[in-house]
Amino acid sequence: MEWISADDELPPDNHEVLYFAINILGGAELMTGHRIKGRWTHCCFWYSTQMLPDDVRVTHWMELPDYPK
Repeated sequence: MEWISADDELPPDNHEVLYFAINILGGAELMTGHRIKGRWTHCCFWYSTQMLPDDVRVTHWMELPDYPK
């Protein structure tokens, strides 16, 4: 799996991926989530979903690995 620059390509809406995000203060985090109508979401335990704040920018994303068997 390779990281994909969010400047080059974006995942389809409602397709859960792993992504790297950074805020205006330089804080960075790896999260899982998806895009809804052009906005990134953060998926939490039990699939509650929150939109990312406007000061957070997703720089890269990648496909999630297959689930364990």
